[in-house]
Amino acid sequence: MERIEIVEHNTLLSNEKENFNCPHKEIGVFILNDRKQILLQKRSSKKKAYPNTWTILTGHVEENESFQEAAQREVREEVGLITPLTDFQYFANRKLIMNQENSEVTSFFYIKCNLPEENFIIQKEELSSVKWYDIDDVVNMVKEHDEKLLYKENKIPLLEYLKNIGN
Repeated sequence: MERIEIVEHNTLLSNEKENFNCPHKEIGVFILNDRKQILLQKRSSKKKAYPNTWTILTGHVEENESFQEAAQREVREEVGLITPLTDFQYFANRKLIMNQENSEVTSFFYIKCNLPEENFIIQKEELSSVKWYDIDDVVNMVKEHDEKLLYKENKIPLLEYLKNIGN
């Protein structure tokens, strides 16, 4: 059973309750390749929240785990990459998002990877596929409010920042 830490009260919440209205820690990981693309993952059709939508790799920070360790674990679990902790580059301020569906403190990381899509080992319970997308195409999809993408316009600055990595 996954146990996550509640931010305000320093208590633990079981993932089985599926009540994340208490602020909790989450990570987001952008996987980049040398062609200025990010790897998006399509959420499984069996997911309760946002089934069949494309997003970056996300996950909860478990009990006694750092944000960076959570990022490493989630990348290994969801797409089968075994990546050294030092490869996870923190690049965005933590955000507290409060709404009726979810409340979290999120840290964003990026890693570099040039594997072809078919070489990723996806976690079938979480994902149905992965695909490389040009960052500019993702920005345009966000601006056009593409319903198959789980991004809002507040993610555009993160995407724009990522375009300049390695320049």
